[in-house]
Amino acid sequence: MKIEEYICMRKKEDGINEFNLEKRIENTRICVNYVFEYFNNYLDTKPADEMTVLHEQKIEKYRSIVRDYDSEVRDWLVSIYASHGKYMHKQLMNLIKDDYFLLYNSDAEFRALSYEMYPKIIKKFKFLEGQSEMIFLFIKDAHKVRNQFNPYEQDFYISDSINEWINDTYKKYGVNLYNFCNEWINYFYEYPDLWPKGHKQKSEHYEKHNDFNKLGLGLNSAIFWHYDYKQKNNLFGLDLLYRNMPKKSFTRSKKQEFEAVLMYCWLHGVTTDAEYWEQYVNSVL
Repeated sequence: MKIEEYICMRKKEDGINEFNLEKRIENTRICVNYVFEYFNNYLDTKPADEMTVLHEQKIEKYRSIVRDYDSEVRDWLVSIYASHGKYMHKQLMNLIKDDYFLLYNSDAEFRALSYEMYPKIIKKFKFLEGQSEMIFLFIKDAHKVRNQFNPYEQDFYISDSINEWINDTYKKYGVNLYNFCNEWINYFYEYPDLWPKGHKQKSEHYEKHNDFNKLGLGLNSAIFWHYDYKQKNNLFGLDLLYRNMPKKSFTRSKKQEFEAVLMYCWLHGVTTDAEYWEQYVNSVL
């Protein structure tokens, strides 16, 4: 941004009213600080001729890593990396803790999340103070990136109606229901303490848990358990997951559809069981 654009953005963030004469002195101080922030924090203060070739190569490599982000967000991430050497897209992504983030589809949801995250972010990364608008834009863009179909996922097939539901939701709302289910399955697999007792079976490694504990693996590690995906109720913790799910047009009355996608992701990712998938399709879909 040019300096006038930066000042306009910061003025809007802080709710400054320059016509309030009672706050003239305070507003003068704040606006002068905007100029210092712009030149000392926002702009890359390292002249190009001070950069080594290797540093420039690292910056260009990082630019390639964040190529899926929009240009404004990408340039912001690259400038932070150039100045502070941090993969900020990963750092910020790790601070997004909402299980239903991939189901967001409105600026209001992204804005609310940015307000919630901002104090935590500036506490951890002081140099991001005053950049709430860029954090909001990053969150919105990160949602788009995480919702992209990976090349190896584009040929999945569950059923005509479910594939249509997934593809139509993605086109209309930018929400990838397949990615949402896949992320939940990977999370669910990593935490066997979430599994109901009736769904939890000891693995062949269970008797050796004392040896594994010496390696830092707790008894709740997934290596000690098998999940019984042939159960008939509450598969993959769906009861609670669906109950707390945001009520949107593409989630209402879709519990069975979510179960089918979760089953597909488990049987084609966590394990492979083509025979049971065929049984499930025949009996449920």
